[in-house]
Amino acid sequence: MNAAPMVQTLKQEMESKRLELKYFAQYHGFSHPATVKLSQELDELFNLYHQLNQK
Repeated sequence: MNAAPMVQTLKQEMESKRLELKYFAQYHGFSHPATVKLSQELDELFNLYHQLNQK
């Protein structure tokens, strides 16, 4: 199975989440609970990306 399309989609999701986190943190601060949640979501995407690239 070719994971390339999935990896590309994942990269797009990571970039979108990164920008969302950046702008939210600028407005609400880094310790706001929603900022922390967005950061954790981005971490999950990075972990999935790493797992896909290990195969």
